[in-house]
Amino acid sequence: DVLFVAGELLGEEVHIMVNHWPSRRGGEQASRPNRNKAAILDRSIIDSLQNSNPNAKVIVMGDLNDNPDNESCTTHLRGKKDIESLARGDMYNPMYSYYEKGIGSNAWRDAWSLFDQILVTETMVGDDKAGLTYSGVRIYNEKWMTQQTGQFKGYPERSFVGDNYRGGYSDHFPVYIYLVK
Repeated sequence: DVLFVAGELLGEEVHIMVNHWPSRRGGEQASRPNRNKAAILDRSIIDSLQNSNPNAKVIVMGDLNDNPDNESCTTHLRGKKDIESLARGDMYNPMYSYYEKGIGSNAWRDAWSLFDQILVTETMVGDDKAGLTYSGVRIYNEKWMTQQTGQFKGYPERSFVGDNYRGGYSDHFPVYIYLVK
């Protein structure tokens, strides 16, 4: 399922797709086709929007349960890590630079992943773009949201561990982008 929202933001039409793609339960490779299907659905919506309006501004965001370099993001969403390499219809994935530095939004078995991503269509990047444009991305990982002690020190402070309520926030750090006009 994709939550699709279209509306006016600062006087411009913007399309936002909020996702929670299928998990990696059963293993990354075995569950990959499910995330690829979700990416293909997103891509078909983006293509439809851009066929109607080549300058459509689209934001894809959410817990994709894949990293920026996975097939779902690179091949099916056409997410690129460099603005300079964007072609018409591609998406810019600003999360890639964090990922290459080993920075993530969630951790599992002492390995960080960057499953929480925000991608924007090429119509929203570059100095020559008019109107609403992408300006930056951040992972909101403040100290007060982080486990301070124990085995999971440095991880996001979880709300639940199993059936036990811990009073934390989430097992993922939130991500956000800056848009300027």
